[in-house]
Amino acid sequence: MMNAVAIGTERGLNGRKNGLRDQIASIPRHRGRETSLILPIIREPQAIPVPGISRRIEVKIASTKSEWEQAFQLAASNYQARGYETPGGNRLRFTPYHALPDTLTLIAKHESQVVATFSIVMDNTLLGLPMEDIYADEIASLRRRGRRMFEATTLADTGLKPREFLQVFLTLIKLSMQYHTRNNGDTYVIAVNPRHKKFYTKIIGFVPLGPLRSYAAVQDAPAEAFLLDNQLQRFNSPDTFEFMFGEPLSERVLMAPKMPPSLIRQFSRQSIHCDPEEIERILAYTDRFGSPKSW
Repeated sequence: MMNAVAIGTERGLNGRKNGLRDQIASIPRHRGRETSLILPIIREPQAIPVPGISRRIEVKIASTKSEWEQAFQLAASNYQARGYETPGGNRLRFTPYHALPDTLTLIAKHESQVVATFSIVMDNTLLGLPMEDIYADEIASLRRRGRRMFEATTLADTGLKPREFLQVFLTLIKLSMQYHTRNNGDTYVIAVNPRHKKFYTKIIGFVPLGPLRSYAAVQDAPAEAFLLDNQLQRFNSPDTFEFMFGEPLSERVLMAPKMPPSLIRQFSRQSIHCDPEEIERILAYTDRFGSPKSW
């Protein structure tokens, strides 16, 4: 089965500058008690149906404990099955990037089951982007040019037929691109296994950003970096661009509830990618300073 896995890294709370790292380290740990794991949402993001397939699968921004948990479980299962992390060593693939307030997890659901997912990490001043582990110079160059980026990472799916896979991921990407554009973003970056290059370049319209490199965060699997913006997509893949932007999504679809600290702590305890002290410092920083998004 076709599988377009974006390989993301989990660098940890290093920051892009030593001064920022020191500032974060000076923030005291949160010592309060969590009173509830109930997500304080007044309205849930609206789901949209995936077109062109026989069974009903809907795409939405994750907003409940069950949706987030299923997505991170699916990602862990996929990554272990493909040799991107140690089998059996990780119940959830939850990273420090997921603790950032502007990170979104997108899901596709059949009935109540999550069947596909990926997360988008907005460029930020706290952790930067996951792919900077091996493409730091390329990302720094884009920042100098004023690019407002997100990186797609933690892709996973289960039980999708080939046609379903294509339509589901196109609809997920549509949701992510419209969300990013609506929030003044302009650039999309990915680091993927080379065997998925055709999907991203021929169908979506991405162009090369960085050469083939070994990615330690996924057991030294190979990766290549790619770049896309709306104008590139309009030129390279006009039919896909029309699918992505021809029908504007409503504000209800694009609403993005924040993951509460109680769930961030709970999920991080079930992931080998998280250190409790690091997660507390991220939460303390964002509680004190708000969003670390770069724009």
